Amino acid sequence: MHPELLQFGPLHLRSFGVMMAVAFLVGTWLGLREAKRLGLDEDRFVNVILVTLVAAVVGARGLYVMEHLAEFRSQWGSIFALWEGGLTLYGGVAAGTFGGLVAAKRFRLPHWLVADALTPSLALGTMFGRIGCWLNGCCYGHPTTLPWGVKFPHDSFAYLEFGDTPVHPSQLYNAAAGLIMFAVFWAVRKRLKVPGVLFWWFILVFSLVRIPIDMTRAYEADAVLLHVGATPITESQLTSVALVLFALLMIVRLTREAPAHA
Repeated sequence: MHPELLQFGPLHLRSFGVMMAVAFLVGTWLGLREAKRLGLDEDRFVNVILVTLVAAVVGARGLYVMEHLAEFRSQWGSIFALWEGGLTLYGGVAAGTFGGLVAAKRFRLPHWLVADALTPSLALGTMFGRIGCWLNGCCYGHPTTLPWGVKFPHDSFAYLEFGDTPVHPSQLYNAAAGLIMFAVFWAVRKRLKVPGVLFWWFILVFSLVRIPIDMTRAYEADAVLLHVGATPITESQLTSVALVLFALLMIVRLTREAPAHA
């Protein structure tokens, strides 16, 4: 059986898709709990979640396809094969954030409160998503001599590139970071009173954490934009830096504007 498949009797399921479904269900449940605590209409809140999910998937897949156009030119139909993986996280973050904020305004909900209500779900969702990457065999690390280096099966992407050489379990680093971020933001969610600040703190911390973790991940050569000494700097890391700065500006702006809306 392929490593990315889960078998339940005669039923075969893609592990990546299963983890995405788990992330959505758990995230929706947590989000509804937060929506109730914050006094948001739960029916309209669910509509915002659905719009955010669709926008995030379209954005993540769209950016991945744009980055790998050569792979899809001979098989355009595979663009829709989401169960095989192939999502660029920051495309999903950008499109999901935009879609969610627009939807919140459309359904007459305070958009920054909606963003805060979804923040713990987003943090936990990164954990489930990266576990899905681990099971699928994508987003793997580069070779390492550390004792926790892992070897993937012979029909995996990592084996095709590195053979039996142990590689960083980069997906699990990200999953652990997601779980820790969930615990932290769940603990502080009631202390940050300015709407939107919790969400932007998550974006800031998530982007900061991703910069060093990405140093353990194997990327295609065209994803490396420059070198600092012998250290390759990827497009993802530069995007992370930009998001850190933008999130910081948003935190300052929302905090300064808060008294005017009190």
